[in-house]
Amino acid sequence: MVIMNILFDIDNMKKIILLLSAAMVIAACSSNQNEFGRIDQFDNSLPAPQPISEVVRVKQISGGAIIWVKIPDDQNIKGVVATYERGGKTIDTKISRYVDSLEVVGYSDTQTHKVKICTFNADEVRSTAVEVEVNPTAPAIETVKPVILSAAGGVKIRITGNNDKESLAVCLLRDADLTDADKPVGQVKWVEVTTLFTSSDNIVLTRRGIEPQKAIFGVYIRDRWGNLSDTLKTVLTPAVEIKIPKTGFKYANPGDDNCFSMSDESSIYPMTGLWDNSGASDKYHFLAIGQCPIPCWLTIDMGVVAQLSRIATLPRIGYNIWRDAHPRQFEFWGSMNPTGKSGSNEHGFDNSWFCLGKFEQFKPSGYNSDGSVGTITQEDVTYFNNGNDFELNADKYPHAFDQLRYLRIVFVNTFATYELTNATEAGGIQFGEITPYGEVVK
Repeated sequence: MVIMNILFDIDNMKKIILLLSAAMVIAACSSNQNEFGRIDQFDNSLPAPQPISEVVRVKQISGGAIIWVKIPDDQNIKGVVATYERGGKTIDTKISRYVDSLEVVGYSDTQTHKVKICTFNADEVRSTAVEVEVNPTAPAIETVKPVILSAAGGVKIRITGNNDKESLAVCLLRDADLTDADKPVGQVKWVEVTTLFTSSDNIVLTRRGIEPQKAIFGVYIRDRWGNLSDTLKTVLTPAVEIKIPKTGFKYANPGDDNCFSMSDESSIYPMTGLWDNSGASDKYHFLAIGQCPIPCWLTIDMGVVAQLSRIATLPRIGYNIWRDAHPRQFEFWGSMNPTGKSGSNEHGFDNSWFCLGKFEQFKPSGYNSDGSVGTITQEDVTYFNNGNDFELNADKYPHAFDQLRYLRIVFVNTFATYELTNATEAGGIQFGEITPYGEVVK
């Protein structure tokens, strides 16, 4: 019993010693924390920092300004803050003491605005303010002028003038009541159709699935700070179209196709992958193997006579996008009765063939000046994987709306072979899905 009591007392003594040691360490840290130059936040004892020494330069930008400042040599300064009013709210933009420029953004006009610039310390105590006036250049909600046009199965909105490639929301509105089509925008009973997003400076955004009835359509732009443009109003009728049924589609080489492929049904990437409605996943797509010529083409018998309004395509989704064997430039041709013999048409096609249109894979952020792909944005990724809507244009291609039964896809080049000169082989072609739209004649 005596031994057990002694052991118990020793254990308690150890615990007491540990607690006392911890308390002494904490006390020492508290009493000496500033001895080594350490400044704890919010100790409420720090002096106010010196104000900025100088406003070096102000650069006016779209909807804002960039302000360069000279920060004094004051170790008490933690950073610099610009305070300004935007949309009725007070905004603070902060930088650390190691950065020399602040950006104030989100103004909806080009008027003169006042910005107060202060330094601050670790307690968030601010220096006296230096006031700067800024005169923003026109924001995107003023420079972007959307245009609404009728499209097959819906409407399209052309966006230009987004000079700084701001992130914008494009809001499409509709009112089916045409009793007074000339009524002011504010009196229209708008129903929101959709909101589309872009940061491109030149793009056509399309909304399908709108009934082909005459209506009032409106569009306005919203930026990322909630600023709104005026609403543009127009009256138009979406064009009639249907998806051409693919049940009768089949590969129909008239004798002059030159796109080499394992096109039989036993292949894991058969020709039928182009029209199987699989959504062009990594597993279900078309792959032309071997060394295909540049350009190369293949022919589809649609099984019906149709007039096409647009041709939708899907890539091999998510696989090495914007490069390799994905087609970059396309052509579409039509015929009622191809012979498969050489003719005087482009590419040596027989004279039954007529061109529906020539297109290039669109990139929202744009290609480099030399044609190379360049930086790929998230919008580029989304756009690529969502596929293309190639609208046919009879003003540019007079036979675009002619009746046809046979549809020929010409792969002019791929991203791997773009602008190669004197090339005879392109390698493989990978392609997801093709879906023609228009009207079935018979």
